[in-house]
Amino acid sequence: MQNPRFEELFNKYLNDALTKDEMLEFQLLLASDDQERALRSLIDNEISANVEEYPHVELNWFAELETNVLANIRSTRSKTRYLNWNWKKTVAAAALLVVSIGASLWMLSRLDNDERNTIKPGTSIASLRLADGREIALSNKHESIVLGDELMYADGASVEGLESHESIHQDMVITVPKGGTYHIILADGSKIWLNSDSRLTYKIRSKEQPRELDLEGEAFFEVATRYIIQNNKRIKVPFLVKTSTQTVQVLGTAFNISAYSGEATRTTLVEGKVAINIKGNKKLHQLQPNQQAIVQNNSITFIPVDPVNYVSWKDGTFTFSDEDLNHILNQIGRWYNVQVKYEDESLRKLKFEGVLPRNQNLTFVLDALASTGEVQFTVHSNTVYVKRK
Repeated sequence: MQNPRFEELFNKYLNDALTKDEMLEFQLLLASDDQERALRSLIDNEISANVEEYPHVELNWFAELETNVLANIRSTRSKTRYLNWNWKKTVAAAALLVVSIGASLWMLSRLDNDERNTIKPGTSIASLRLADGREIALSNKHESIVLGDELMYADGASVEGLESHESIHQDMVITVPKGGTYHIILADGSKIWLNSDSRLTYKIRSKEQPRELDLEGEAFFEVATRYIIQNNKRIKVPFLVKTSTQTVQVLGTAFNISAYSGEATRTTLVEGKVAINIKGNKKLHQLQPNQQAIVQNNSITFIPVDPVNYVSWKDGTFTFSDEDLNHILNQIGRWYNVQVKYEDESLRKLKFEGVLPRNQNLTFVLDALASTGEVQFTVHSNTVYVKRK
C-alpha cells in the first residue's frame, strides 16, 4: 500500500516546496527498503504525464531515466548493506537520486521555452588528410571508417574523393572538430573512438614494426594484439600512442587518453596493461586497471578511478563524479562547439556529480547543472556565460 505521506513529500519536492524538516523526512523515507515500489509508481506517473507534453525529447530517454534511477537505488542499497555502518551515506545517495529525478522533470518543464535558442549536440564528423596533401571530408552519414590497405566506411561504402579500390600506403591524419566524434577501425582490428576537437596521426609501418599513432585531444582505444615470428619465437608487436607530454606503450588493452592543450594529460586504463614514458624521461611507469595517470609539468601522479567516468563519452553520456565545473564545461564546450566565460573565477572549482545524455540540446544539459542551485547560465552568440545563482 502506497504511503500517502511519501507521495505528498514527493510532489512537494518536485514543486520545490519542501521545508528543511520535510526534506530530511523525505530523505529518510527514500533510504528505507520498503519505498522502492512506491517510488517506481510515482516515477511512472510523472514520466507518463510528460511523454506527450515534450515530443522533442526522445522516448527512450524517459525509459532510461526510470531504469537508471531504480538501478541506482538497488546498487546503493546493496552497498549500504555491505557498509552498514554508514547510514548517512545511504541518505545522501538517496537525496542525490531524487535530485536527479526532480532536475530531469524540471528541465522538461523549461525545455519548450528555450527550444528556439538551443544549440544541438555534436554528430559524426571528421576530415582525413593524406601525406600526399589530399584532404577528404568524411561523410556524416557514416560513423566509422576502416584504415586498411584500402580506405572505406565500416559498412562497406566507398570514401568520396578516393579512386575505387585505391591502395593507400601513406601516413594519414584524422581530425574531428568541436561538435564532432568519429569511430576508426585499424587494419589489425584495433578500434579507436576520437572525441571532439581531436587529431589522430596514423603512421604506416611494416607489420614487423610497432604500430604508432600521435594524439592531440581525446580518444578511447581497444587495441588488438598482433604477433610476429622472430627467431622462432612468437612476439607481440607494440602499439604506441604519443602525445605532447608522454608515450603510452600497449600490448593489447582498453584505455582512454585525454591530452588537450592547456590541460593535464590523463590516461585511464580499463583493462590490460600499459606503460607510460614521460617526455624527456626514460623511466617507464606501469598503469594498472582502474587507475588513472595524470601527467603535468613533467611529473606523473597515479590515482584510483572508476573508468566509466572517463570513457562513457564514447557511449553517449557525460559522467561526472566529484568533478569540478571547469573540467565539465570544457567537455561540454567541445561537444557543443561553444565558448565558456565565467563571471566569477571561483565557480570553476565547484564540484558536481551525475550522468547526462550527450544527445540532448545544450539547454537540457545546462539546466541540469543549474538545477543544483549553485550556478546559472546564459547563452549568447555561441558563448556560455556562467554566473553564481
